[in-house]
Amino acid sequence: MKIKDPILFGKIRIFFKEYLPVVRRESPNTTTSYLYTVNIYLEYLQSVCQRKLREVTLDDFTQKNIMDFMDWLQTKRGNSASTVNLRLVHMRKFCRFLMEDDILRLAELAAIQRVAEIPIDRAEEIRYLSVAETKLLLAQPEPNTRLGLRDRFFMYLLYDSGCRVQEMLDLTKRSFVLRSTGAQLHIIGKGNKFRATPISAELIPMFKDYCRWFHTDSTPDDYLFYVRRKGTLERMSRDNVQRFVEKYGSLARASMPSIPHIHPHLFRHTRAMHLYMAGMPLETVSQWLGHSQLETSLIYARATTEMKRAAVAKIASKENSVFKDDEKFKYSDDTAMIKRLYGLS
Repeated sequence: MKIKDPILFGKIRIFFKEYLPVVRRESPNTTTSYLYTVNIYLEYLQSVCQRKLREVTLDDFTQKNIMDFMDWLQTKRGNSASTVNLRLVHMRKFCRFLMEDDILRLAELAAIQRVAEIPIDRAEEIRYLSVAETKLLLAQPEPNTRLGLRDRFFMYLLYDSGCRVQEMLDLTKRSFVLRSTGAQLHIIGKGNKFRATPISAELIPMFKDYCRWFHTDSTPDDYLFYVRRKGTLERMSRDNVQRFVEKYGSLARASMPSIPHIHPHLFRHTRAMHLYMAGMPLETVSQWLGHSQLETSLIYARATTEMKRAAVAKIASKENSVFKDDEKFKYSDDTAMIKRLYGLS
């Protein structure tokens, strides 16, 4: 297949194979996140701008195209402001990388340089599901089928752990640790940082049921969520996750129209907001999510009047839990939770 702009595609390969992992020493997860962004942009050029992949050139990386791309992410894909901001950060860094090459013509250089002038939207409103919406969404998979059982466990674990989707896909069977005191999820997050997150007791039987179907002949180091190709267990893709969470989102929306477009990161925002609204200190929420800086978690502190009212009257006797209605608030003992989060108990 003849590529119209082999220089561009050569630079793309260098960016992902050499520049990010070797020169910048970015983690594999960070490199994957950049790769996902550029692939989505190429998908946008193909589907919206009617450009065949082999016809894409440097001229397609313009301020107007990228601003239209950001609008498309928000309006057509239902991405939150934080996700759109992240995609913009990725595109700006990629375009700066292209600018470092003196092969660019003056007109191309000027067009790409203007990408850096696109402002990042700092005034974002966090989107999350209510407890009722979350319960309905998690109830959509049919647990009597093989894939339904898998999808139900995946979504419950995604919500309960607050994991990023790539962190979920990187989990191995041994990452789900069963102890006499309960379950923990051992997670390798951004920057290869380790954290251990306590998992609700309700997920333990789901994990065991899942393993009876999907891990009868696997090893502890096999991916927890996988696809089987030619007899080999391979890590499940982000696109696969996006497909089934969108499917269940559509099913849930049929009976509860308030449910927004569902994407994997929405589970993380939802869990964080539920914990914060229930009274978990923001510092602990930050550690739960694996944020390297507390400032990253401040978006959850922009409480609405309804949230503040609920916090005042909060949890006198029980949490309005996703798992069961009569459950005492399991995170009210901050000292015990902090010890568990930091591996002190």
